[in-house]
Amino acid sequence: MLARLHTLDATPEQYEAGLRIVKEDLLPWARESSGYCGAIGLVDRESGKALLLTLWADEESRTASAQAADHLSSLAANATGARRESIDEFDVSIFDVIDGTIAIG
Repeated sequence: MLARLHTLDATPEQYEAGLRIVKEDLLPWARESSGYCGAIGLVDRESGKALLLTLWADEESRTASAQAADHLSSLAANATGARRESIDEFDVSIFDVIDGTIAIG
């Protein structure tokens, strides 16, 4: 399994607007993408640092999604005024999920 990590700097208002974009645009697109395995969003509301980790089954699916992911990330940052700090790629070394519950909020 492989991952892509989007890192943004956002105010609370920018974060909430970005979260709506993730829910309404990014997740529906990702769910239809071949090899998509899931996403995890993290935020430090005090510092404004926000992370979105997307998980991919293999290099082919992560590579195939890269251009669209970059485009959607830019659109979200531009639409909200948040500052996109980086997009990084990683190999997943640990993946442990107790149940399949999905929560967004």
